[in-house]
Amino acid sequence: SLGLKSPKTFVRLSDAKKALETGELHFPLFMKPRWGSGSIGLESIADMEELDIYYHLLMKKIKKTILATVSVGDEYILIQEKLTGKEFGLDVMNDLEGNNVAVSVKQKLAMRAGETDKAITVDLPEVREMGKKIGATLKHIGNLDVDVMQNENGEYCVLELNPRFGGGFPFSYEAGVNLPKAIIEWVRGTNVNPDILQPTYGKMFAKNDYLMEIK
Repeated sequence: SLGLKSPKTFVRLSDAKKALETGELHFPLFMKPRWGSGSIGLESIADMEELDIYYHLLMKKIKKTILATVSVGDEYILIQEKLTGKEFGLDVMNDLEGNNVAVSVKQKLAMRAGETDKAITVDLPEVREMGKKIGATLKHIGNLDVDVMQNENGEYCVLELNPRFGGGFPFSYEAGVNLPKAIIEWVRGTNVNPDILQPTYGKMFAKNDYLMEIK
């Protein structure tokens, strides 16, 4: 309704097949549980045979989990246009009154278990404006984690909205975005310097794991 693009998505196998027949949808596709986490159950679908096999296999698995209690009818699975362009993560920041105050954009360079593992802050006004439009309309409080990806024509499409501090926020924070401090100041009723919500562009970071002895 805001005029933002998103990948073509279907929640019924029959509707996806009809779209394939009419040319509205084409392979390759993505398939994933409608409710999930960490890219669990995500499959790349190359043809009609794989569509049938993976759909029925994933449906069988889902019905053995708690996810079977949160859906209606056969709408357990998303069948989606596969986007192949660059992927971006947005931190859409609103104040305690729901006013949009800043948007930080990062290009995702590597993913692990559905979470951003390596990223770089970028200056993309078009993508930033998408975040501003979402924040100004939803009027959420605090941070909204938004995933954006390019389609084959280079157009930016909104993939997901996660109303929380997402796994990609540390990349914004290390680049200078101090939203936690801003929230504390808003609660105190003091003014916030908008500069503390603006990232330095071109800052690249990667997450790192350490082995620790448990005693």
